[in-house]
Amino acid sequence: MDVRCIILTMPKIRLPHAHAVRILRLIYEYNRISRSDLVQKTGYSAFLISKLCERLLRGGYISETGSGDSTGGRRPTLLSISPGLGRVIGIHLGTVNVRIALTDITGTLIESLKAPSKASAGPEIAIPHLIELTERVLHKANVSHGDLRGIGMGISGVLDRENGTTLFWPKVPQWVNVPVQKLLEDHFQCGVQLEDTPRTMAFAERRIGVAQGISEFIYLMIGAGTGSALFLNGQLYTGSNGFAGEFGHITIDENGPLCSCGNRGCLETLISASTLIRKAQQALSQGLSIQLWQLTAGDPDKVSVEMIAQAARDNDRFSIRLLTEAGTHLGLAMVGLINLLNPELIVVGGGLALAAGELLLPHVERVIRDRALIRAVNKVSIQISGLQDLDWARGAALLVAEKALEPMFLESLQPQKPPATTAKRRRSISRR
Repeated sequence: MDVRCIILTMPKIRLPHAHAVRILRLIYEYNRISRSDLVQKTGYSAFLISKLCERLLRGGYISETGSGDSTGGRRPTLLSISPGLGRVIGIHLGTVNVRIALTDITGTLIESLKAPSKASAGPEIAIPHLIELTERVLHKANVSHGDLRGIGMGISGVLDRENGTTLFWPKVPQWVNVPVQKLLEDHFQCGVQLEDTPRTMAFAERRIGVAQGISEFIYLMIGAGTGSALFLNGQLYTGSNGFAGEFGHITIDENGPLCSCGNRGCLETLISASTLIRKAQQALSQGLSIQLWQLTAGDPDKVSVEMIAQAARDNDRFSIRLLTEAGTHLGLAMVGLINLLNPELIVVGGGLALAAGELLLPHVERVIRDRALIRAVNKVSIQISGLQDLDWARGAALLVAEKALEPMFLESLQPQKPPATTAKRRRSISRR
């Protein structure tokens, strides 16, 4: 079966099927959940939940996976999505590296790879290179194209999600109107979905990170670029035409540096990894940081955010000041999000957070305490992501897995069409 049909077409849902789909969604969302918890979350009767779960168990969509905590009686049996439903590929395509993760339908990692992306060489070179790397992952895991339920891909460009193309990618300008989705679908013969990198990272956080079970949270990505993903009422919020979450283009300094978007003083121009590296390189050339000089052996090209963070930990004044300014700017932008959306949790991830998150967080929290509304501040938790860079590719896989699960179930309910020869035979019999 062509998985593009699974992802892009949706059979008409009858009411009993809709109940089963809702149960399937909840089991996927909570990873492991008991029948009694399903009763509480849906309002369905225990009898209906029992029948629906029995049906999903018979169909192989869910399985019983151990016992939960007892509340006084027997320990409840927990239900999970069956991992054997299929395999998915997640890809995180960056300007420097590409990360590829092969997972089962639940997001459990089976095989992975990290390699140079060749994105800066242009799509004519990078896409065949990406296909070859993905084939290498599939071959190593002995997985065929027919076993794939879909491919998810996170990319930090401006996307036309409906048509699966990159409209442009500021840091690699050759990627204009590139039909990435079609190129991958034609090769792998399965459904492919493109999404903004912060959103795929947020899916990973929601499934395997600190945002599990939280319906109102914001994921902030700070790295080579700056972006966000908004989960409101348990759903990814994308805006009227898919461009919600451009956190990096909040104006912090109206007279600040020119941004790639054409505006001045955007948050991204003040806190991105490339900005911090450029400032550190200038400081190095001016002899303003002994620690950075020692870490790089005096070579400005070796400066990285990891080295800046290490210098700050070694009490380098310049690096401390640089990260203090970045944390202050980030906090100012977050104040607006907190006052506007009143989230339960804000997760800060990405390359800069991975390298220097614990150094930025005190300055972020100081600004928020000083400037955000007290009622909103008291309810929000701000955490640095604990996920690693390979999990960003897993997030892209989870994005596809969650969307493929429901249509896959509904597709299995459709009556099978008889073979053409049988149909012709029936027509000839009816004529007689």
